Amino acid sequence: MLRTSLLFAALAALTVPVQAQQTLPFDLRFQQGQTITAVADNGSVTMTSDAIGVAAGGTLTVQYRGTSSVSINSVEILGSQDFTAAADLPVLLRQNGTTPVTVRFTPSTGTRTNARLTIGYQEGTTAARTITINVVGTAPDFAFSFTPPAGNATPLANNGNIVFPQTAIDQTVTASVAILNRGSGTGVIKSIAGNDVNPAFVLVGLPLPNTLVEPNQTVRFAIQYTPKTLDRVTGRATIELFNQQLSFTYEGTGTRDLYSYEVVRDGAPSPISPDQAITLPDTPVSEKSRVTVRFRNTGNVDGRIAAINIAGAAFSLLEAPFTPLVLAPGASASLTVEFAPRESGQAVGRLRIGNDSFDLSGRGLAPVLSYSFSAAGVTTTVQNNGSVIFAPVAVGAIGRLAFEVSNTGTASTTVNSVSLASVTAGFDLENLPSLPLQLEAGASVRFNVKFEPAVVGAATTTLRVDTATFTINATGTQPPPLPGYRFDGASGNQQPVQQPAVGLLLSQAYPLALTGKLTLTFNSDVFANDPAVQFAIGGRTIDFVIPANTTRAIFANGAQQVRLQTGTVAGNITLTPSFVTDGGINLTPTRPDFLTLTVPPSGPVLQNAALATKTANAVTLLLTGYAPTRSITQIDLRFTPVAGETVSTTQLTLNVEASFNAWYQSTASQAFGSQFSVTIPLNLAGDVNEAATLTDTVQSIAVTIGNRNGTSQSITVPVKQ
Repeated sequence: MLRTSLLFAALAALTVPVQAQQTLPFDLRFQQGQTITAVADNGSVTMTSDAIGVAAGGTLTVQYRGTSSVSINSVEILGSQDFTAAADLPVLLRQNGTTPVTVRFTPSTGTRTNARLTIGYQEGTTAARTITINVVGTAPDFAFSFTPPAGNATPLANNGNIVFPQTAIDQTVTASVAILNRGSGTGVIKSIAGNDVNPAFVLVGLPLPNTLVEPNQTVRFAIQYTPKTLDRVTGRATIELFNQQLSFTYEGTGTRDLYSYEVVRDGAPSPISPDQAITLPDTPVSEKSRVTVRFRNTGNVDGRIAAINIAGAAFSLLEAPFTPLVLAPGASASLTVEFAPRESGQAVGRLRIGNDSFDLSGRGLAPVLSYSFSAAGVTTTVQNNGSVIFAPVAVGAIGRLAFEVSNTGTASTTVNSVSLASVTAGFDLENLPSLPLQLEAGASVRFNVKFEPAVVGAATTTLRVDTATFTINATGTQPPPLPGYRFDGASGNQQPVQQPAVGLLLSQAYPLALTGKLTLTFNSDVFANDPAVQFAIGGRTIDFVIPANTTRAIFANGAQQVRLQTGTVAGNITLTPSFVTDGGINLTPTRPDFLTLTVPPSGPVLQNAALATKTANAVTLLLTGYAPTRSITQIDLRFTPVAGETVSTTQLTLNVEASFNAWYQSTASQAFGSQFSVTIPLNLAGDVNEAATLTDTVQSIAVTIGNRNGTSQSITVPVKQ
């Protein structure tokens, strides 16, 4: 029999370890149809239904990757009632064992729906835990509308009807049909077909069969109507979807008496259609301009024009024919439109010839100056000798309003001077243009009036723009008190060696820009500071800004939250903010609210165990980890021999409390919190059966560490390669 004795050597110096993260002991894969997706804990999966009310199924396969066994005890889905989940529970899984969880999504709406799938499990004797999967459901939802020629979009229902306006023979008008996927999932248009037997109707721009329509995407096609007779004609079209069919009809009637129009300017005619605009030349106020309108019956029957009239104060008719007017096919007539503007700017009117109408427009030429000021997003027009009023401005802040001079007329003018009667009351002008300034028609010039109060109370000055004057009124007020604030993000207990994120928000927007500082303090439970407890970017203070009229603190690089390191020592981490205005006024409350994050006492964590050296009769183990209570009492070693070999000592417990106390009480340990690195030399003595060396008789060594708060997980170190 092999006799092996083990000798324990002194602990070596401690070094900073490499951090390790625990992983979920499962592989999670979600399958819907032919698509299989790997899912992480707190990850998301998306289920897509073909239509509202059509169920979509998926399977989440849970495969245990641990080395012991796990019991899956519960499956629950919370959130939208469109989701259900089922599994055969409870189920016990051993290594590589799997179990399915069936998820079913039957959408009741086309909007995006959410749910949270939780799976409760217990691995070995550890505490019960949960797996969380976020489930998102999408489905298409189609809406239909049509736009008749020269009309507005109208909803289109099943068995609805589209009526085309009366249309001249051989003239083509078009109605468009829109299919909008207003849902959250991709839908399919299987086909669109018309059963028209009358050649007056043609469907154009049809999508291909089985066209996919993304959310918020619209598919359009057109119905062209070209009448050949006076008879009323109809047609029908059918839109086939996944589980829905829409049929609708359309109809139209042709006419024969048609009129063509042309406008004659300076002897040159140009054609124009009804409902188009007739534009007369720009004309100075008190002068006149004219155009001639000719119209001809291009139909094949007599046309009767019952009346000709004109509307618009600046427009009048000259040389118009008497009505009612009968025009034989090919016959024509004419009239003259006169434009006499009474003021600067655009003038509009309307000319009506029988059933046809034309918009009239012309521009009278003259300059017109108008004045306005904008403050807090509101623009107010002000007249000459009027008042411009600032919103109250807190001492230490700057108020600005924009003053604008606009030439709303149609001819240019000149602005010669802009000035303030006094600049001693906290008023000033900014962004003044170079003067004199030629202000073209339709142009404007803008500058700022600034008010920076030095004292609380009313202030006034006079603004002059050439001969126009305006009284500027403002009031300086006390800076507003800081509203309440709160922290968001991490709270309560935190695990060691983490980087939780924390944000800061005011309870309501503050009108002034604020600067501040967030200060971190650490109160150790074991009377030892941990320098690793600091902000992730370093240090225990960090600056932030809260822009004016916002609530959230913005940290470096525009971050809305700041991360901090919890370190490895049990204790309380406290975050306390301070606030100062840009003008230097301290707004920090006398007793500011603070946030406390707690790293609770817990057993040690063995992050890594490895074979440092190996000779014929000795091995050295290297262990790294941390202990939040800065105490380790023992190290347990369990030896597994190589097959065919026997060791007399299979388990060894090392009492290391004194050594670790010496380390944690040393000045050198303060830089590392509760982290440690320890080497354990092991000398082997005895005989071997078949192995070449003593160390080759040991297959592996399992290592755990412990203290009065608990024991770490076991890590097995291979010895025999």
